[in-house]
Amino acid sequence: MSERAVVIGSGPGGSVAAMVLAEAGWDVLVLERGPNHFADLSAAVPDHHFSPDEILGPLRRFEFPDSQAEPRSYRDRALPGADHIGFVNALPAAVGGGTVHWDAKTPRYWDIDFAKRSLLGPVEGADIADWPFGYAELAPYYDEVEALLGVQGDAARLPADLTLRHAPRATGFPMPPGPPQSSSLRIAEAAGHLGLRPYPMPMAANSRPYDGRPVCTDCGACCGYGCVTLARGSALTPLRRAVRAGAEVRPLSTAVRVTHRDRRARTVEYLDCTGPEPAHRSAPADLVVLAGSAVETCRLALLSQLPDPHGLIGRHLMFHWYSVGYGLFLHERVHSPRNRNITHALDDFADPDHPGARDAARDAGLAHLRGGVVELGSAPPGRIEEAMLYRRLLPRLTGAGFGRDFKRLLRESPLRERLLGVQMHGEDLPQRSNTVALDPRLRDWMGVPVPRISYAPHRHELAAQSFYLPRIAALLRATGADEVAALPETRSLAFPDGPGAVPGNFHTLGGMRMGTDARTSVTDGTGRLHRMDNVLVADGSLFPTAGAHNPTLTIMATVLRNTRSV
Repeated sequence: MSERAVVIGSGPGGSVAAMVLAEAGWDVLVLERGPNHFADLSAAVPDHHFSPDEILGPLRRFEFPDSQAEPRSYRDRALPGADHIGFVNALPAAVGGGTVHWDAKTPRYWDIDFAKRSLLGPVEGADIADWPFGYAELAPYYDEVEALLGVQGDAARLPADLTLRHAPRATGFPMPPGPPQSSSLRIAEAAGHLGLRPYPMPMAANSRPYDGRPVCTDCGACCGYGCVTLARGSALTPLRRAVRAGAEVRPLSTAVRVTHRDRRARTVEYLDCTGPEPAHRSAPADLVVLAGSAVETCRLALLSQLPDPHGLIGRHLMFHWYSVGYGLFLHERVHSPRNRNITHALDDFADPDHPGARDAARDAGLAHLRGGVVELGSAPPGRIEEAMLYRRLLPRLTGAGFGRDFKRLLRESPLRERLLGVQMHGEDLPQRSNTVALDPRLRDWMGVPVPRISYAPHRHELAAQSFYLPRIAALLRATGADEVAALPETRSLAFPDGPGAVPGNFHTLGGMRMGTDARTSVTDGTGRLHRMDNVLVADGSLFPTAGAHNPTLTIMATVLRNTRSV
C-alpha cells in the first residue's frame, strides 16, 4: 500500500510537490481551502469560470477570500496606530493559488541572493543568512520549471555583464518573446538612451502553442485576471500531472491543525466547507507538506503548535518594498493598455554596484544598497476603475460627478491612454521582528484565529527607495512625458504620506526559513522541519532572503529540488 502524503495548498509550491510525490508513487491528497474553478484538472485546457471581467476580478476579487469572512490584522511597527483589519496581502484562495491570476513574470534570483551574507556582508538590524544551497545547484531546476511552465524569453538579449553574470544559463528559453507591449517598448527605448540595460522579461505565457495550450492572444488582461485561454502557464500544469498520476485535489478544505507525536505528524485536521456548515474531518498522513503561502503556512504551524524551541516560526516575514513611477502625456496618446501586460524589465537597480549605490550605502551607514528589478510598463486601471476615479475627483473639482466633464475625461482617458508606469520590486531585508502570529481576539467565519502581521521596513529599504526614486523619475522623463511622479507604494517613517497603509504586493516570503543550524532556522536544507521527521514546507516561507526579483519561479524550483529528496 502506498504511503499517504497530504499537501496543504495547491499553488505553485504545493502543485510541484504534489506532482513529484504522485509521480514517485505516493498516495497524494491535496487540500485546498478555496473553490475549484476548473472543470477537469487532468486536461491541458479545461473549462473554467474565469473571464477578463473587471467587476468580477479586480473590483470584487473573485478569486480571493472574503476580507470580512476571512480577514487578517496588520500592525505597523514603525507608525503605531490601530490595527488594520481586512484585506492584508491575501493571495487567491482557489485551486491553483496565486497563479490563477498572476502576471507570470519568471526572472531568476541571482547568485548573490543565495549567499548574501557571505558576498555582501551583514547589515545592522537585519538578520541576513545564506541559503543552504547556491545558484549553481538550483540552476538545473530553474531549467526544468521553465520548460514545465512554458516560459518565453530571449537569452541573447539578457545583459551579459549583469543579469547573466549573476544568473548564468546553460539553455535558452522554451519559446521566443511575443509581441511587446507598446508602453513597455517605449520605456525600454528610453532606458537604453540613459545607459540602462532593458530586456524582454521572461514570462510564462505561450508565444506559440505549447504543451497542449494555445498561443497567447496578448489581450493584456494578465495581472489580476484568470487567463481565458489558459495560454498562461500556472500551477495547473504540475497539478494536472499530479492528478494524472493519481493525486486527489479536495477543494473547500481548510487545514486547521497538524497533529503530531514523537517527531512525526500523524493527521491533518481540516474543515470541509462543501456543505452549509463546516464539517470537521481528519486525514492520516505519512508526510505532510505545508504549502499554503508564507502567511497561511505560518498560521497553520502556529495553530498546530509544531516544535519551535527557538521561537522562529513566523519570524523574518518579508515583502518586496515597492516603488512606482508614472509619466503623464498631455499631448499624446501612448496607448499603455495595448498588448500583453509589461513585456520588458531592467536589472540595473538590483545591482549593489550600480553607479552611486555604494556611496549612498556608506552615507546611510549600510554595508550595501540594493533596489530591485524594474518592470517597464504597468497594468493601467480598467475602464470601470478609471470611471470611478473620475467620479471621486470631479465633485471636488467641479461640484458635479457626471455630465460633460465626466464624458470628456472618459474620451480623453488620461489614466489609461496617456499614462505610462513602472514599478520596482525593492529587496526587503529579513528582520526577526517582522512576524506572523495568531491574532489573540480576531477569528474568521469558521472560528479559527486569523493571522496577525507585524511589519516595518528596514532602513535599507528606505535608503534604497530614496536613492532610486529620482532615477525612476529620470527614466520616465526620458520617455518624453510632460509630468512625472515617482513615489513609494506604502507609507513609512521616511515617507509618512505614502498612499498605502499596508504593503500591497503579494510577494510574501519568510517565516519558516531554511538553514543548516536548527538554532537560527525552522527548516533544514531541504525544507523539512528540524524537529519533525515528516513535515515538509513547500512555499515562499522557506526563503532566508527576499531577493530582488519576482519569486514564483524560485519557489517552484526550490520545491522541485527539495521534494526530490524525500
